[in-house]
Amino acid sequence: MRVSAGVIVALLMLSTMPMMAQADVADLTFDSEINTSGIDAYYATGDVVVIQPTLSNTGASTTFENDPSCGVILQVTDSMGEFVVDDRNLCRGQSQMIDIASNEVKTFSEVQWDLTTEEGAYVVPGWYTASVLHTATGLFSSHEVHVQTDVVVPSDLTLSIEATSRLGPLVSSEEMVLTVMMYNPTSSAIQLPDLGGCLLHFSIDETTDLSSDCLPSFTQIEAFEEVLLEQRLLPSGTLDGGLHTISVALPGDTLSASLDLEVAPPTEAFTSIYQDQLQVGLSGLDDGLFGDDEIMSTSMTMLNVGDAQQSIRFTDTCRAELWIVDDQGSVVFDSRSLKTCNAINMDYSLEPTEEVVFSLPDWTFTDLLGCQISSGTYTAIVEVPQLHLSQSETIDYERLIATNCAQSLPLDMSTSLSGIDNGFDLNITVVPQTSEVDLRWIGPCSVTVSIIDLGISDEVHRQASLCNEHDGRHLSLPYSPENPLVLEVGEVSMIDFNNAPLPDGMYQMIVTLEANPTTSAGFVFEWPIVETVEVQSTIIEEEPEQEESRLVSGTWSGILTEEGTCWILESPQDGQLLLSLAALGSWTPQQGWSGTYQSISATSAPQCSKFQAPSIELLTVETESAPSVEQVTEEQSDGPPLVVSQESEAPLATTLLVVITTTSLLSLLVSLVLGNESLRIPSTAAGLWFLGMVGRTHETTDGRYQRGRLMGYLTANPGCHFRALMAALDMSNGQITHHLRILESEDAIWRRKDGRLVRYYPLTNTMNPGMSDAELPVPPLSPDPNSLQGKILSLLDADGPMGEFPTQAELARRLEKSQQLVSHHLRTLQKFGLVEKRKMGIKNRYKLTREAIFLLESNDDFTRD
Repeated sequence: MRVSAGVIVALLMLSTMPMMAQADVADLTFDSEINTSGIDAYYATGDVVVIQPTLSNTGASTTFENDPSCGVILQVTDSMGEFVVDDRNLCRGQSQMIDIASNEVKTFSEVQWDLTTEEGAYVVPGWYTASVLHTATGLFSSHEVHVQTDVVVPSDLTLSIEATSRLGPLVSSEEMVLTVMMYNPTSSAIQLPDLGGCLLHFSIDETTDLSSDCLPSFTQIEAFEEVLLEQRLLPSGTLDGGLHTISVALPGDTLSASLDLEVAPPTEAFTSIYQDQLQVGLSGLDDGLFGDDEIMSTSMTMLNVGDAQQSIRFTDTCRAELWIVDDQGSVVFDSRSLKTCNAINMDYSLEPTEEVVFSLPDWTFTDLLGCQISSGTYTAIVEVPQLHLSQSETIDYERLIATNCAQSLPLDMSTSLSGIDNGFDLNITVVPQTSEVDLRWIGPCSVTVSIIDLGISDEVHRQASLCNEHDGRHLSLPYSPENPLVLEVGEVSMIDFNNAPLPDGMYQMIVTLEANPTTSAGFVFEWPIVETVEVQSTIIEEEPEQEESRLVSGTWSGILTEEGTCWILESPQDGQLLLSLAALGSWTPQQGWSGTYQSISATSAPQCSKFQAPSIELLTVETESAPSVEQVTEEQSDGPPLVVSQESEAPLATTLLVVITTTSLLSLLVSLVLGNESLRIPSTAAGLWFLGMVGRTHETTDGRYQRGRLMGYLTANPGCHFRALMAALDMSNGQITHHLRILESEDAIWRRKDGRLVRYYPLTNTMNPGMSDAELPVPPLSPDPNSLQGKILSLLDADGPMGEFPTQAELARRLEKSQQLVSHHLRTLQKFGLVEKRKMGIKNRYKLTREAIFLLESNDDFTRD
């Protein structure tokens, strides 16, 4: 019995030992150090991640369990939490007990990772979590590891770098923008691989850092497409005068580009002492997405980030300036082109963390010649010229129609038609006529095909094709007849607008490239098509009449209108002349400059349409000179207290110190009112007389009829804003302002400001100014099914009956768009009551509202399964 009792006690003691060890684990600390020797911020191909694990006992002496076959193992997970390395399969389940004294540290063997998966292939670039796990106790230690392994991309792709300065020449004391672009020089689309978190290696001389993503966000780069990868601002003083080498490459140098820059030394001594003390920023961009009806109203902030008070003296009126660069590196807007930097002494004092705000001119998305810009990505640079401070932000602009200054592209188009049932398959071959051509797609569909019955000379069918969300994407077509762009349009139906088959006969097909500018060509063919037919044509365009040129002389003034900047030449001989177009390369008018120019008469530019004066097109610049600089005072802007210097170099009459030309005052006034409908509308109603050229707004002979149209439209669409009313009723700014003012004076309608817009409502018992914003109706929205908003609605409509409600990230992945762009359109759809967001678990998910379901069911444009 004693022997049996002893055996039982011994077994009980052995069975409690693991529990005792487990209880003591609370006093054990498992830690590790990662060896970063020789590694600069990230790991590249050939580097090895070395982790040294240790186990420390912070309590009394104890015993812990260990598996000698795999005491400490490596585990590596990617950014999605998926294992790429998991060494737990090395464990054979062995067990041993190890004593560890109080405050003792046990050091295990190093754990290494050579940046490969368990199959031996290198992981794609990105962030990974490398962990060491003590298998017996379950203790572990982790490190975040940034990996930039070598990548492979299609060999046909090329990279290029362009350098841009606001003034043209590259000068050390001026800001520069470096533009990196990827190009597909082939006539076939190229599928882009998944490179994970691959980042470009950007080098300036001997200094290299990581910059933007290696590839664009979409999965395919089209034939001859040029894509912006990055625009980098180099503040003034970044590069000294002399020769510099700029290079950019993908990890492993499988794709790279370099540029040798010759930078001129500064034209005058300058200092950048404020660059570490003051920080400037651009406010008012919101999500950075803009559309046709919007105006970019921004301001510059200047913050004292130092520890001491900063005293600043401005010596001219150009304190805060803005310039814009497009995705090809060209300057499309410069606030200094509309003003003169007049001399002035103005002092500011900023305490630490104190901020001052300076207003910036509104941008109506027009270029330096007043032409509307096309869709694309733009970089806005805000700067304080005198202090050499600058900052840049990226914006996206979406325009669904061609710009006002666009002329047909010099392209030759030919078509191939292959007959099928009830129609034909269409391929379009596009070749530049004389030199390389830039083609910018607009809208969701790239090609529109219109069929005209020559027997009745009337359009009988129209359809949009190649609807692949190419809006804003840029093609650079080489002058190479052997390497043309072929657009595979696909099936074109030969049916009329009532879906009835078209009779046999002769037809004309008008093919329109929905690009900026819109370009069309006509093709005559006989229906039915028995076999494949090749048809040639020329671009449909009107040849301008030529006339003799003449010399004009005068001084330039620029005035900002809704359509852009209208440039006016004040000529002593010819009076006021409006600039229609300047075919002079990079030359643009500048405020206050004078000169003599060779010109011909031309039609009025859209930005000058409200001015009654002759228009001219400039052919050459004979002579030109800058204005003389006068010292003027400037009003104090919002911000901290400032002190205007009392110093005076010469006694001047007080009146001379405050003289500003009428043109400058009106330019400032127009810049102010155009950025806001609530200011622009009363200003238009009052009539802005500029040098006697602004015409009066004439009421139509049937004013009551027009006001009846307005009341009917507002009754059906309460809350419609000013610009939408102009477009819907096809009225001019002056007409609609006149009639709205009369209806308001008669208490028939009322208005409410909504951000930069003004919305109008009919005055009824159920709709009055006392209502809150939440009670007011919002105009109905019916998006194009081929637009991004239409595709979002279609996806949500397909998922809803299945009980699936996607997240914003899932929508972005399925639509192959950025989350920022999808978020912007989701907010718009929410505002119009078509989409609602619900919290499900830890994520926000989206579903259609009842109004949206009704819209889809009642709209024949949406196809529902």
